[in-house]
Amino acid sequence: MLANREWDIVIASLSVLGEGAMVTIYLSVLAMLGAIMVGLLVALMRIFKIRIFELIAKVYVSFFRGTPLLVQLLILYFGLTSFHIMLEPFPAALIGLILHFGAYISEIFRGAIVSIHIGQWEAGRSLGMSTMQVLQKIVLPQALRISIPSLWNCLIDILKSSSLASVITVPELTRQVEEQSSAQFVFMPYFLTLAVFYWVMVIAMGWVQEWLEKKLMIPGGSS
Repeated sequence: MLANREWDIVIASLSVLGEGAMVTIYLSVLAMLGAIMVGLLVALMRIFKIRIFELIAKVYVSFFRGTPLLVQLLILYFGLTSFHIMLEPFPAALIGLILHFGAYISEIFRGAIVSIHIGQWEAGRSLGMSTMQVLQKIVLPQALRISIPSLWNCLIDILKSSSLASVITVPELTRQVEEQSSAQFVFMPYFLTLAVFYWVMVIAMGWVQEWLEKKLMIPGGSS
């Protein structure tokens, strides 16, 4: 009877959890787009080997891959106040996710780009194309196609890691579950529901990945 009552409480608060899930999706999608752009930029900074840009990129990747995301969020939200810089919870979480995963995505892109045979570059140049034209029209489309399986795993990690935004009071799904479970003194049903929410979202992303891999005929994909 007690278990049934607890599940009734969870069901009654599903609308609140749904609002939290929408914040999670919104935060995650923005972070994914931002991390892809940052990752591509950093990858190009390393590939073109302009000394100062390459050094900046290496330090960036080393720092954000070498420190926990939670620590980075705490620095952005609490630490910057020491310099009289005060970020709202959502922007702090978004910036943290973009910077953290941008470092990982840059390595995915860099590996995909350098895997393109040098003959592709030479063929493009022999047609009178500039280096940037070869990159844009020949190399990047192939590199992006190759990188989709690894990239998509990273995007899924962004979705799951967005739960850490709850620590800096972003009202996303995990935060809503924490608040509801504490207020109602109901824990396991809420936490199981939380797990199912994330599971469903990850499954949906998996379907999109399979569709992309089939559409682009990516060898070795999950399809």
